[in-house]
Amino acid sequence: MRVTVIGAGSIGLCSALALAAEGADVCVVDARAAGTGASSHNAGWVVPSMSAPVPAPGVLTQSLKWMLRPDSPLYISPSRDPRLASFLIAMLRNCTTTRFESGLRNLMALNHRTFELFDELERTGLQFENHRSGLVQLFRTQKSLDSHSEEMTLVRALGGDEFDVLTSARTAQLMAGLSSSVVGGIVCPHERFLDPAAFVESLITQCESLGVEIVEGTELTLSEDSIGNVTASGAERPMTSDHFVVAAGAWSAGVVRGLGYTLPVQSGKGYGFDVPPIFPVGTRASYLSEAKVAVTPLSGATRMAGTMGFGGRSEHIDKRRAEGILTSAADYFDTWEPPQNAVPWTGLRPMTPDGMPIIGRLPHHPNVTVATGHAMLCITLGPVTGELVARSVFGRSLPAYAGVFGPDRFSRTFRSVRPTTR
Repeated sequence: MRVTVIGAGSIGLCSALALAAEGADVCVVDARAAGTGASSHNAGWVVPSMSAPVPAPGVLTQSLKWMLRPDSPLYISPSRDPRLASFLIAMLRNCTTTRFESGLRNLMALNHRTFELFDELERTGLQFENHRSGLVQLFRTQKSLDSHSEEMTLVRALGGDEFDVLTSARTAQLMAGLSSSVVGGIVCPHERFLDPAAFVESLITQCESLGVEIVEGTELTLSEDSIGNVTASGAERPMTSDHFVVAAGAWSAGVVRGLGYTLPVQSGKGYGFDVPPIFPVGTRASYLSEAKVAVTPLSGATRMAGTMGFGGRSEHIDKRRAEGILTSAADYFDTWEPPQNAVPWTGLRPMTPDGMPIIGRLPHHPNVTVATGHAMLCITLGPVTGELVARSVFGRSLPAYAGVFGPDRFSRTFRSVRPTTR
């Protein structure tokens, strides 16, 4: 079977690897260099216990407060895209307790084999910097600590790993240099983190060893030819394939628009820095909760990542916005001084209005499988998404928990689509 995977990020490469391992003839096509963008520019966390949907109770109130701050972790930029307003309205409708808990339940089910699948990848030969030293969430307000503790209790009940709520004194014993304003912490001892650039590079190497062809610098879109067959345009000539996998991240909606589908996927811009490894965070990853900043101690640098910006797919870097990540750390660490001349990077995360990824076949085009909308979980959910994509492409039944992630849940946003027979 010939399979074309559109998108060479973490999700596309994990899908290609799973397909090639089962004997498919796979070609991965990306408009950019393979493994770049948000797949390499992220915190590198593998965190099933922190996989809650972005739409959550209280988000609207907090968002309104943040909108007035030029360095806030959440912002909305003016956009000419008429779909952005409807997307944001739909996202706000999902900020209820009932929908949040339903989404969390679904994401925890999707995550139930996350660590096992990463271990399998390493056993098959993937080599990348990988840490199993856990994660600590830091809090400056008791209200925030209590709220996250309640969420973690629900996560634990849904199959998540154990956690420990710490007092300010115990948190200070765990991490040197903490500010006295830190009121406590939550330790998740089994969560992991890795170097995302090394991870996707290892995926590329492993894919190529299995015969996967990787084509860079080619932007593909899907449409139907005169007899109803799905073809991909954008290459030197139209491409046909037995099956297409759309894993183009924030660009996925544009790939399938020519088939009559309006996928509600918008980009959520994140910023980050790689600073010298002198940050007093120890061996664990840490989350500066109120600032929404992830801190990852890698071997050659300390990575700091955060912000969520809506408003198109521009990758222009707002330096003041990005530097809010650096300055926020001073609220948590007394000894922290932002490095001079730190260079920010950015990545566009694919967001959905209900906070869950889209994984499954298009309802009227069964030879097109979509795998996008993973938000900040493109690393965490990469291997399991690849496994589900392979099952979809080869026509095997999906696990019961996977049905809620199908693209048909957004069917009312699709234009009239003529069913075709394959």
